[in-house]
Amino acid sequence: MGYILAIQLIWTALVKFLPLRVVYVAQVFITAILFLGSFSYIPKVINQKVIFQIKDYLFLDSLNILILTSLLFLVFCIAIYSIGYMKKEQEQGLSEEKVKTFYMWKNLFVFCMSVVLVSNNFGIAWIAIEGTTLSTTFLIGFYNTKDAIKASWQYIIICSFGIALGLFGVVTLYFATYHTLGEGMNSLNWINIIKISSHLDPSLLKISFAFFLVGFGTKAGLAPMHSWLPDAHSQSPTPISALMSGVLLSSALYLILRLKAIVDSAGLVHFTSNLLLLVGMLSIFIAAIAIIGQKDYKRLLAFSSMEHMGLMAFAFGIGNRLGVFAGLLHLINHVFAKGLMFSSVGSILVNFHTREISKIKGLYKSMPLTAVFITLGVLGITGIPPFNIFISEFLILTSALDAHMYWQIVVVLLFLVMIFGGFIYLFSSMLMGKSDEVKKEDYKMLLPMAMLLGMMIYLGITMPENMKILLNNAVDILSNKGVL
Repeated sequence: MGYILAIQLIWTALVKFLPLRVVYVAQVFITAILFLGSFSYIPKVINQKVIFQIKDYLFLDSLNILILTSLLFLVFCIAIYSIGYMKKEQEQGLSEEKVKTFYMWKNLFVFCMSVVLVSNNFGIAWIAIEGTTLSTTFLIGFYNTKDAIKASWQYIIICSFGIALGLFGVVTLYFATYHTLGEGMNSLNWINIIKISSHLDPSLLKISFAFFLVGFGTKAGLAPMHSWLPDAHSQSPTPISALMSGVLLSSALYLILRLKAIVDSAGLVHFTSNLLLLVGMLSIFIAAIAIIGQKDYKRLLAFSSMEHMGLMAFAFGIGNRLGVFAGLLHLINHVFAKGLMFSSVGSILVNFHTREISKIKGLYKSMPLTAVFITLGVLGITGIPPFNIFISEFLILTSALDAHMYWQIVVVLLFLVMIFGGFIYLFSSMLMGKSDEVKKEDYKMLLPMAMLLGMMIYLGITMPENMKILLNNAVDILSNKGVL
């Protein structure tokens, strides 16, 4: 895993000094290597359970290898997509230097997300997630418009405040552990803490988890600290919107889950579960209300991300084994589904130069292939079979049924029906109707859509054996039954 981070960092430093045509090709080549490299670790993780590097500060287990591999697959798809996207932007006057700046910040963003996932240390992970905030701030304000600058300022202020609360949670955790583990960085290593979690002060763990949930929940797009989300997604370049929605939100939730495993091991399962259930249902509710009245299709997808993060929080809050399994599966499924949706609408944006739903008509005539991907993406993201989101949403509701959460199921189903209706109504108005324009569709933008759609269908029909093993192992990890 060390070489994955090293390659990312070196490439980030080099990208500004190379010709743009080299950057386009090398970006695809390097991201393919990184994805295949992470994929090659899966058998090793299954056999060894935990792989350590750099004095135990970096590690891979069944939980983070799943998310890391999904991240790097999406990064590879976006690398292909960005060639077509940025060439369209260059036709509108975007300079080569500006495009290389985009790649520099994007690669730094991906590097920081990777560090969050493979770090064994909460302190290092906090620094890395702050790094994602700084790098994405420049990406959100990339176009230097009034709305983009406003969104980037709103993002950095709200998320920095949230990350500051997360830091307080890290400090509180350190205060709970250093009496047993001693002073120094080792007292914040997850592997060390999980082993002695039952001996930690429950009051301090409760305080730490509450600050983690609010602080890192801000980055995860969970209510009530979600207000940055729609503006940031709508103003940033679409490849960045796909990465932020698909993986950044999940990376922040991942840190909350790591601490939840510690707090649950101390006998506080009901405390963490009730908080996640509350935050999850509130997030789904706000997303459902916001989606119905949306006029901007990128903001619509931003609130959809909030909905799905809320569903994950709800699943992890249910507390049983099936709920955790379903939540993790939904986390992975959401990466591919949201990647497809943002890629599809990004193609609309660079061709029509508007985000307003009312100004887009007749996509089946003007952009027929993109329209097909949008149609299938809408069906997939709203949980229609045979797509992967259907499986994880079905398992989430089944796990809630097993936990006798009858009224919660009814409420969540009501919200999901509202969201489904909103998606169908709003996107059908864009797809149908007459259009005299026929736009040229770039195969470099269509190919990643096909790859992501293929993953959605594949995971909706079957599940690879290694993925099933990793998911079950990850459930054990979060239940403190399979750490080492």
